[in-house]
Amino acid sequence: MSRRGGGRRGRVALIFLLIGLLLFALYLLWTNPFKVLLEAGRLNLPLFLLSILINDTGLLLFALSWHLLLRGIGVRVSALKSVLATFISLFVVWLMPIPIGSELIRAYLMRNEEGSDLGKATASVMIHKAMYNLSFGLLITLAAVIEAWRGVNLPIEKRLLLFVIFFGVSTSIIFSLLLTPSLLRGIYRRLPNWLKVRVERGLNHPRIGAGGFEVLINGVEDALSTLRSKPLLKLSAFLMVAFQWSTGSITTWLVAMSLGCRIDFWIIVVLYAAVEFIQQLNIVIPGGLGIVDAGLTASLCLLGLPLSLSSAISLLTRLVTYWLELLLCAAFSLYYGYRELLGEYL
Repeated sequence: MSRRGGGRRGRVALIFLLIGLLLFALYLLWTNPFKVLLEAGRLNLPLFLLSILINDTGLLLFALSWHLLLRGIGVRVSALKSVLATFISLFVVWLMPIPIGSELIRAYLMRNEEGSDLGKATASVMIHKAMYNLSFGLLITLAAVIEAWRGVNLPIEKRLLLFVIFFGVSTSIIFSLLLTPSLLRGIYRRLPNWLKVRVERGLNHPRIGAGGFEVLINGVEDALSTLRSKPLLKLSAFLMVAFQWSTGSITTWLVAMSLGCRIDFWIIVVLYAAVEFIQQLNIVIPGGLGIVDAGLTASLCLLGLPLSLSSAISLLTRLVTYWLELLLCAAFSLYYGYRELLGEYL
């Protein structure tokens, strides 16, 4: 990829970042920052610090769950390298939102590790993504069932709730189907010849080094076959991913309590899932700046909370789940030279 292409992507990313900052500034004006600061002044610091600890623990477990999958398929890589690759991928995607960008970058970084190839690396990130989306669907379903059993009316349209659940489960199924070698081979056979030539050329490019479509699929097949005999490893990885997804809800719940506001935890899970759904659809604004903040604030307002309190909870939650995570990943990425590691990817 040429430097010109990287420069063009950088300029586009900068434009969208500026749009995001503008949206964020408009959001702050809408919520009246002076009233929000008064609400934030009541912050219970120990509870807030606990939310940071839990959130960052979830981030680390997210990286280590992928490391488990890599080790499970025979990739001999250190935990530090897996964590570093995860943090770099998150940092880049937060700056330049790309559909499944984190997965693409992690597969790229792991393709040449000992015992690995592009097929194995691709299988690991696709399985990891399927686990994330499945945990998303299962946890919101669990929350909805618990609240229905308790007779609690959820402050969200039922059709939207069902759609969010459907999104989480169906995307997990789609990612699983994309890991079916026979299906992929069947699709490839039906491609027109000119497209097959382009696919082969791309996969054989020295920068990618996949060795062609069949070699790539063989790597995927080998990885799936190896993992099939390791159910405990897959369960452990899934539980770690599920915990990481739940940390957003836990953080919101703890932040609310730190401001003296007690909210039913399972209601927060449902509301946070709706906001997470918005974030997953965002492929333009870095970090969902202004969009996610406003979405979480509006969700909390549906519970009857004042706008100033809802905004304070939202901003402090985003401080933990976005800004502090961004700083942490940026520190790792810049220290280890993410541009050098990613080469021409950027």
